[in-house]
Amino acid sequence: MSTEKESHCQSCGDALLPGAVYCIGCGTPLLAPPEQHRPLFVDELGDGETTGRTTRGYFFDDAASPPQARRKGRTAPILVMIVVLVLVAGVLGFIFGKDGIGPVQSEAEPEPSTSPTSEPSSSVDPSAPPERQLLRISRLDTEAATKLIGTWIPQLAAVGAGDGGDADWRQALTRYQKIKTAHPEALLLDTGEWPSSYVKPGMYAVVVPHPSDTSSPALEWCVEQGLSKTDCAAKHLEVSGDPTDNFDAQ
Repeated sequence: MSTEKESHCQSCGDALLPGAVYCIGCGTPLLAPPEQHRPLFVDELGDGETTGRTTRGYFFDDAASPPQARRKGRTAPILVMIVVLVLVAGVLGFIFGKDGIGPVQSEAEPEPSTSPTSEPSSSVDPSAPPERQLLRISRLDTEAATKLIGTWIPQLAAVGAGDGGDADWRQALTRYQKIKTAHPEALLLDTGEWPSSYVKPGMYAVVVPHPSDTSSPALEWCVEQGLSKTDCAAKHLEVSGDPTDNFDAQ
């Protein structure tokens, strides 16, 4: 009778089959649930054992948080160091660029001269015949002279060999060089290439690039330089028309 009583469900009283795990009538479990065990790390030892370091019982999902805290602690000093280096580089660049200590050119330092008047001295062969030297100088001064077309400019002299000129081309070259020394900005014009400005070809006119709309400023410049009417006059530079009305004397 005791065995028969034990073969019935304690919850609903239905008969139990031999070896049944749960009641067919009400579904009540007949066996006690298995004991729950937590997973251990590979290097975790049994209870009470030590290896010189603390045994940790974290689950795998909980073990990721400590390394994140260490990474954050290292990133902040690195960012601060980068910011400091950028600021120092900016300050040094400002100091060296502003004061002209480094290779940066100072604002007050003059730029190299590009005036066409300095070109003939280095582009003319001093061993060439005097006439060839004068022709070469006039070719080099042509570009600067074209910017004076239509204006009045002071004219210092005309050099050249032959009637109304110098005894020979060497003397003409020497006289031009003296004028050029006194007035470095002077230009040399081949009168044959300016038929509307000069009546007589085969000569070289020495002019000064101080343009004006009338002849008066050019003549005033002659007076300021202490040049007489035989040494300085006003010339209206033209490329077309009659050359007889483009000259004015003091």
